[in-house]
Amino acid sequence: MRNNANEPRNADDDPLRMKIFQADPVLNYSIPELPVEVEVKFTRNFSLLEGEKILLHKGSKRAESIPCSLVLPNLPVLSAQFSLTNYRVVIEPNDNQWSYQNKVRPQLFDIPLLLMQRVEKTVDKSNTILDISTKDGRYLRAVISNTIQSEFNVFPTLYSGAFPQNPINRFAFSHTFCGQVDGWKLYNPQNDYARLGVNPNKPDCRWRFLDNSTGEYCETYPEILVVPNDLPLMTIKTCASFRSKNRLPVLVWCNTRRSATLWRCSQPKTGIRTSRCVEDEEYLRRLAQSSQRDPMLHIFDARPFVNAHAQRALGGGVENVNHYENTELHFLNIENIHCIRESWISMMVGINNASNTKYLSAVEKSGWLEHLSLLLQGACGVVESLQNGISCLIHCSDGWDRTSQLCSLVQICMDSHYRSLRGFAQVIEKDWVSFGHQFEVRLAHANPNLQDDKRSPIFIQFLDCVYQMTLQFPTHFEFNSLLLHDLALFAYSGRFGTFMGNCARDRVNLNLTGKTVSIWSYVFENLDSYACPYYQAGQDDPIVPIFSIRKLCIWHDLFSQWCGDFYYVVPQLLGPDDHKEALMRSTGEGIQLYKALIMQKDQEMKEYKRQIAELKEKIAQI
Repeated sequence: MRNNANEPRNADDDPLRMKIFQADPVLNYSIPELPVEVEVKFTRNFSLLEGEKILLHKGSKRAESIPCSLVLPNLPVLSAQFSLTNYRVVIEPNDNQWSYQNKVRPQLFDIPLLLMQRVEKTVDKSNTILDISTKDGRYLRAVISNTIQSEFNVFPTLYSGAFPQNPINRFAFSHTFCGQVDGWKLYNPQNDYARLGVNPNKPDCRWRFLDNSTGEYCETYPEILVVPNDLPLMTIKTCASFRSKNRLPVLVWCNTRRSATLWRCSQPKTGIRTSRCVEDEEYLRRLAQSSQRDPMLHIFDARPFVNAHAQRALGGGVENVNHYENTELHFLNIENIHCIRESWISMMVGINNASNTKYLSAVEKSGWLEHLSLLLQGACGVVESLQNGISCLIHCSDGWDRTSQLCSLVQICMDSHYRSLRGFAQVIEKDWVSFGHQFEVRLAHANPNLQDDKRSPIFIQFLDCVYQMTLQFPTHFEFNSLLLHDLALFAYSGRFGTFMGNCARDRVNLNLTGKTVSIWSYVFENLDSYACPYYQAGQDDPIVPIFSIRKLCIWHDLFSQWCGDFYYVVPQLLGPDDHKEALMRSTGEGIQLYKALIMQKDQEMKEYKRQIAELKEKIAQI
């Protein structure tokens, strides 16, 4: 008999489900009965976070863990302990099998509830089998006796924790963290714009702050917008109404040295009849004039040409440059969220299931590196225009996916501040959080529907692009790849409030700043873990990454961490951060060797000078 909270089990429903169980050796596996007196204990290497609590109870008694059997790919069936909290599931092999855990990454057994994308129950005569798959590619099976399942109500408790209907029931609203830095105060839009030279109080400033706290101009934009200072409010509102979701063009970055500015918006609503909007045309003319060096505006439409024009049938479309003065339109051919989702799934499944001989073919078939290449190539195109003193406007369809990717990547390339840890946090807060990337929808928080076509790893793709840049410019970034990896994990985990909600208004309604912890509070409390030892401050020139697929690398720490041999702990050097202490020690030893060699040569030089002096003295006597 099979049970699922939503529908009958169908392996094809779960695209990330690994077809690793050719048989079910655990169905008749003998599970010990739970003793009447539950032994209350913490399992090895498992301590509760602030606000975390055990959920397994039998009456008034609390069970820190219950006995189970654990099935993992390529490992024997292990007897283990199963713990369930309001944040995660922790499964630990028993002490007599501890050698297995010493060989396997401990994070494999520690799974945040919101990271789960599927929780499935199968029941036979004696046991309850729980199949768990996660959004980062983990798949495991826990087998619990039916007696224990009924006494502790394991599956319903697990399922409601993984897919809570009310956001308030997520762990982030229970978690507390006391750090020296309040991550919610890390990004201040007025301070960030002031750093860029935007000061509306100065008489010669070409920009002004627009109050959008009520969502009057755009409900999915932040409270403060920067717009040209000499445009009437009615013109701005009309322009907003001509853009999809009212996401009008607003300033995100400017280059005071080259007088070039960077703007973002959504597609124009030209429709089938290719409608015009005089106010929108005037607005973009002002953007072109913002560059004193070259009064041009380059519009970068992130979409493929065909897709962009197909949007006209849905009321969207593209700018007709014949109606926009001093503009050029460039299509970047970056695919939509559906293509990226399918590529991600293909990459995850291919890497996890492919044999050694077909591994590279699986990677190529997924097209993931090709999508990264197109995204980096698009960012480089914008960087080139900005370096030439030309102002740029970026949009896709609704202006919250590809637009966020491109704007943040361009700023990281152009501005060294955003390559520091604090600046990187600020650009994420600005271009992703405040400008309305739909984290709630794209990351599928608490959403058990795997057929939901709105989920897509857009933010993870951005992190992968940054990862590629850190490999190409290892001394230009203050942070290491572990930060990127942990951001990918914590974006899904539900531990912090930073990546919840779809826009600024959602976060205000949920009172995330008052009731949850910011991810940046945690990051800045663990700076030693995330600092890059090779970072050299003062490298302020723009960087232009190589976007050729030949130069791009598979992010193994993300894609391969749970597949085959990769979830074993093996002493290997995967990157500069893995053994940085050994590398730095080796570098130090090399420096000492060179110093000793220099001292030796210095002594030899002194001896030569002494001999020359003696020789000169003898010659003088002759």
